[in-house]
Amino acid sequence: MNCITYPFNPLDAKGWKGNLTVFKLNWRDIRPLMSHRYHLPPSAHTTFVASGFVICTFVPRPIESDPGALKVPFYHNNDDYDEVIFYHRGEFFSRDNIHPGMVTHHPCGFPHGPHPKAFAAGAKRVKAETDEVAVMIDTRMPLDLAEAAVATEDKDYVKSWQTPPTA
Repeated sequence: MNCITYPFNPLDAKGWKGNLTVFKLNWRDIRPLMSHRYHLPPSAHTTFVASGFVICTFVPRPIESDPGALKVPFYHNNDDYDEVIFYHRGEFFSRDNIHPGMVTHHPCGFPHGPHPKAFAAGAKRVKAETDEVAVMIDTRMPLDLAEAAVATEDKDYVKSWQTPPTA
C-alpha cells in the first residue's frame, strides 16, 4: 500500500480538479446503523450529502430482532429523486434475482420495495444478519440511461414485484 503525506490538509481547498479524491473510504470502516424494532429508511444510511444528491452505503448489519418488527424495506416511491443502487457483494434479501455487480435504477415516482419472496424470508428469520454491501445514489436530477445500460437492461425487472399466480 502506498502512502502519500502532505505538509498541509488537502481537504482545505477551494476546489478540486480531476476525477480522483483526496481520501479513500472503505465500506468496512462504516459502522452499521440498526434498530431492533424498525427497518430504517435508506436515507438513514447516508454517507455523503451534496447539492442535488445523496450517497448511501448499505453494510452488513443485524436483522431486526423484535418479533413484530418489519424486517424488510417498506414500499415507497421517491417523489423527488431518481434512485440507483450498485450491488457490490452478498445476498440481497429484499430483492429477488439480484446479484453482486448488478445495478438497479428506480426513476422518480417508481413505486418499489421488497419482492414477494422477501416477506417470506423475513418472517422465517433465516439468518441473524445481512451480508449485503451496496451503494445507492439518490439524485434530484433525472437520469438518462446510456446506450450500454439500455443494452443490458432486464426488461422484466419492473414485473419482479408481482406475486406469481398460484396454480
